[in-house]
Amino acid sequence: MHLALSEKELDRLEDLLIKYGNDYSVLNVAELNGFFTALASSPTTVTPEHWLPVVAGGKVPKFKSPAEEEAYTALMLRYAGEVAAQLSESLDTFEPLFEETESEEGPVTVMEEWCFGYMRAVQVAGWNELPREQAEQLSAISLHGFEDNIELLDAMTPEQLRACVPQVVEAARALYRYQKAPVR
Repeated sequence: MHLALSEKELDRLEDLLIKYGNDYSVLNVAELNGFFTALASSPTTVTPEHWLPVVAGGKVPKFKSPAEEEAYTALMLRYAGEVAAQLSESLDTFEPLFEETESEEGPVTVMEEWCFGYMRAVQVAGWNELPREQAEQLSAISLHGFEDNIELLDAMTPEQLRACVPQVVEAARALYRYQKAPVR
């Protein structure tokens, strides 16, 4: 069993992402969760040497101290392992780490950050073209994971956006299942 990060460790990881982040980096744990979900679902293994610079926005940051570099790297590796373990050990109950915000109608699930992270990792891993069913599942995620779709999302009603949440959750589970299925 993989040792899950505590709430305090997740907050520390997010603080480090923000502190060492830039316009091209992953800036919160929700986006990182999506990134690691797609990496764990990838048909190819992407090593930390390849994904760490991507998370940091192109190159590994210049840390202010060796202790911060160690914390950043250790928390990142543990979180990647935690997400992979959640998917492999309890896929049917796996829940992406979406953000929540408040609106006049009550709490609203915000999937964009998670989906941006997922699609970034799909690109890093160089996923091949998928069969139609899996391509449709990926498009449920990419709808919320690309800047180009912002106008489309803005035109959707709150009900339509809420209906997307279970579609994205099931798509993440189904893509993991598909990619990790034994070769026939």
